[in-house]
Amino acid sequence: MMRFSPTCALLLAASMTMPAICQSNSFVSSAPATTGATALPANAADPSVNFAALREDLSSQNKVLQKQLDVQRGILKKNQELLKEAQKLDAENKRLEAERKKVEAQNADLEKQRETLKSAQKQVASESN
Repeated sequence: MMRFSPTCALLLAASMTMPAICQSNSFVSSAPATTGATALPANAADPSVNFAALREDLSSQNKVLQKQLDVQRGILKKNQELLKEAQKLDAENKRLEAERKKVEAQNADLEKQRETLKSAQKQVASESN
C-alpha cells in the first residue's frame, strides 16, 4: 500500500480548497483586477498556488477600492459644504423676500398718500378758482 506523506496530504488539500476559495470570494470577483498576475496556476490540478501574486492582486484591488472610497468621501464632503451654502442662500433669500414685501407695502402707503395729496391739491385749486 501506498502511504501519503504529510506534504502530499497538504498539497492535495490545498489543491482542492484554494480554487474554491478564490472563486467563491465575492470581494475578489467584484473588484476590478488591476494586474495581469493570476493567483491560480493555468492547470487547476497543479496544487501550487502563487500566494505572492494573490497577495499582490488583493493589495492592488485594495488600493483601487481605497482610492474610490477617498473620492466618495471627497464628494460627500463637498456636497455637505454645498448644502450649508445652499441653506445660507435660502435664508438670505427669505430675508430679502420679507424686505421686498415690506418695501412694497411702504410704496403702496406712499402711493395712497400721494393720491390723497393730489386730490386735496385739486380741491384747493378748484375752490380758489
